[in-house]
Amino acid sequence: MNKKNKIRAHDILSDENFSINSLTDRTEKTEEQEIQIARIIYSYLSPPKATSRDKEKEQVRRKIQLSVQRTRQKNRYSTIRWAIAASFLLIAVSVWLFQDKLSRTPEVTEFAQTLNNVKQDNVTNLVLKDGRKVLISQKESKIAYDKKGENILIDSAQTISQQVVAEEQVFNTLVVPYGKRTQITLSDGSKVWLNSGSKLVYPANIKKKREVYVEGEAVFEVTHSEHHPFLVITKDFEIKVLGTVFNVSAYPDEKVSSTVLEKGKIEITSAESNFFTKEKLTVLPGTMAVFNSVEKTFHQLQVDATSYMSWRDGYFIFKDEPLSNIIRKLERYYNVEIILQSENLKKEEFSGNLNLKNTPEEVLNVIAQTTPFLVRYENQKLIINQN
Repeated sequence: MNKKNKIRAHDILSDENFSINSLTDRTEKTEEQEIQIARIIYSYLSPPKATSRDKEKEQVRRKIQLSVQRTRQKNRYSTIRWAIAASFLLIAVSVWLFQDKLSRTPEVTEFAQTLNNVKQDNVTNLVLKDGRKVLISQKESKIAYDKKGENILIDSAQTISQQVVAEEQVFNTLVVPYGKRTQITLSDGSKVWLNSGSKLVYPANIKKKREVYVEGEAVFEVTHSEHHPFLVITKDFEIKVLGTVFNVSAYPDEKVSSTVLEKGKIEITSAESNFFTKEKLTVLPGTMAVFNSVEKTFHQLQVDATSYMSWRDGYFIFKDEPLSNIIRKLERYYNVEIILQSENLKKEEFSGNLNLKNTPEEVLNVIAQTTPFLVRYENQKLIINQN
């Protein structure tokens, strides 16, 4: 019998037209077992001395209805409690899954986090999958991978080989100390210029999963691949691109991180979620996106993109830049300590081009032509005093 149409004993007894004789008139929809249960309940609830059949009938009916109402009310409350519990469970599972998706760490980031702080030597370090370190002493160096990521050409003079299995994700690490710069061509043809004091972690064979992790500053010229987006990951945000040219600045000791787009289009997403959401925005050419690591938010500025990438061509371009910021960039670029002994000088601004092929003293003297100060060299440090 269909459970939905099944007639129970309490349905029989709660009928306003109920009588004990009516039990013999039930249709075939009523099971014999339910009729017997109704008879037993009726006999149990019937008063031993009835004064009248109407009074007896009313008393029985009321008792049955009260019993049925309590049972139904109890069942309803039980159902509501289960529904509430199920709802909370569903919400909890949904939040957990959503947070898990937000907090999922890319494989290249996990690898980068397992690395010990590579010592900032005076030479560039290329660390291969088997732990071998290739030391590069030149101030300006070039590294190029073949299409399989197995052979690495260094400064067109030295070739290093490593074993790369196609199905295995193999990471290499490039560490560029202060005073050095390196241009690297990845196995997919994308080019990266690493500035002084920077680190890049990347797959040796980057064709299938194009994800890299960067600390410091770098210019990316990404080879277009419609079906394989290129992901640049920093401590504060991720940049998703298809093919474009942009600069990333994400030094660990800086309060803000930024990216500047020269051409193409990129999508940038914060690394950490804020109230279960991640800050996300699209950046267009000529725009700088600056990330505030405290508030976990971005703001955008219209800029001259070439001035933020000029360091790869050997010069700095500044416009109304505080001297304290310029000094910090020069310290990294030349790997030299520069001390500003005047608080007032830190706020002075400078506009112009600086040829980085010159010595740091020569570069500072160029700035001193418009911002009056004196430079002296003492104990392997450059000291600046107000004139």
